[in-house]
Amino acid sequence: MRRPLVGALTALVVVAGMSGCTSLPRPRSDVQLEQSAKEAEVDAILEHYRDVRNASISLLDPKPLSTVEGGAMLAIDTGSFEVSQRLSRTQGEEGRRLQVRSIETPSLSRYPLWFTVLAYDPAARVDVAQVFERTTPVDPWMLVAGPQILPTTTLPGLRHDGNGKAIAVGASNGKGMTMSPQTAATAYAKALSSVSAKNAPVARDDFISKMRSSFDQVNRLEGVTMTQSWAPEHVTHVLRTDDGGALIWVTLLRLDTYTVDPGIKVSWPTGSPQQAFLAEGISGSGKLRYYHQVLLYLPGGRGEPRAVGQYGGVISGESQPLEPPPIPSIGGPADSFPGVTLTPTPLPAPAPTASASPGTTLRDRLKTPDTKG
Repeated sequence: MRRPLVGALTALVVVAGMSGCTSLPRPRSDVQLEQSAKEAEVDAILEHYRDVRNASISLLDPKPLSTVEGGAMLAIDTGSFEVSQRLSRTQGEEGRRLQVRSIETPSLSRYPLWFTVLAYDPAARVDVAQVFERTTPVDPWMLVAGPQILPTTTLPGLRHDGNGKAIAVGASNGKGMTMSPQTAATAYAKALSSVSAKNAPVARDDFISKMRSSFDQVNRLEGVTMTQSWAPEHVTHVLRTDDGGALIWVTLLRLDTYTVDPGIKVSWPTGSPQQAFLAEGISGSGKLRYYHQVLLYLPGGRGEPRAVGQYGGVISGESQPLEPPPIPSIGGPADSFPGVTLTPTPLPAPAPTASASPGTTLRDRLKTPDTKG
């Protein structure tokens, strides 16, 4: 993927015509309309995106951002804005440009058109594998994916056609690999899920190890049970690698569900995204939803899929307190005892423990890193 800047984004659009008023539309091989984005136009797309994003950040308003971002990318950044609004804090504008390393413009025969940008973020010190997509000729280019990659990570080389264009791969095309890109996305989600992680045909990479370690630590807390489910969206953006494998941009929806015993409260440190969505913590039950964008590498031959980059964040949260205990029965209705009022007995406050201490947060004990990046 690290190759010199490529010039044009080209797609051939087949124009249908009629030979007569009663004939059916048929493809014409003599007419080809070429959609192209010159090198300068790609630069303009990136510059426009940066300007609009900075405007949204300064206002903490995702509405302008919705004109240049879409899908899970917009949901993650909208969640970030909501966190800042709830915590009454500002976000720093991106006063620098990403340093573009390479651009790949695969040959595509139909919409949506898309191209990828590999760039270095000097502030975060990570590479970003962005995907820009255009769904129709009149729609704007939208950033729809941007997993982050450590600069020390070596990405596989990409295969190109005779015109120097990267080769796109269909989601159901498993030729030369152990599975199709869509199957790889599904298998990876299963490897992350708390109920289906065993025997998933994927490599146990750093991302899986960190997610499973965090999950296990939560469930070691006394009186706290958490389940975690992951589901992939439909795969759209895949490029063929030199070894016959594929680079796959995968979007995963993650749901963390908490069940907490009476007298125990799960909380997060002040200023964290989780605390912004669940300021009162969780007493009883609660849920946190995340989006993660993962860049999977599926080697050619018998190799297993593994993540080489990811980007994600909290997008929503909700909690439900415990219902009050029922009024105890003493052998008859309340009106059988004039002057006696039956009231629920409040739960006694538990003695401080490692899992219920009011001064200790879940994040303090788990030392879970920030979900983004």
